[in-house]
Amino acid sequence: AAAVWQDEAHVEASRALYAEKYRLADEIFAGFPGYHPPQGGFFLWLPVPEGIGTGEDAAKRLWVRAGARVLPGAYLGRETEKGNPGERYVRIAMVAEKTELARGLRAVRAILEEG
Repeated sequence: AAAVWQDEAHVEASRALYAEKYRLADEIFAGFPGYHPPQGGFFLWLPVPEGIGTGEDAAKRLWVRAGARVLPGAYLGRETEKGNPGERYVRIAMVAEKTELARGLRAVRAILEEG
């Protein structure tokens, strides 16, 4: 067990893969209003353009038009006196293989830009 816990090769490989996926997202969402590259993690948080509505509205639209499954940001937030901070975001899991992820992210951008 000690040898397995000391093996960091799989951790480094995973970090490198996610770094590639986030570089891909940076390319696809370059110039997208409100896009900020994440500093780490497994998810991409995207702001929802005003013409679409809430994260839930965007999630429904992305599912119907592209079969893209994203999570409305409000589902992960909580109501505060200023509202739910996730209300105008969607969260995208960056877990698909790179080619499929690129296709999906391009479709997401196109649909969100339609407004």
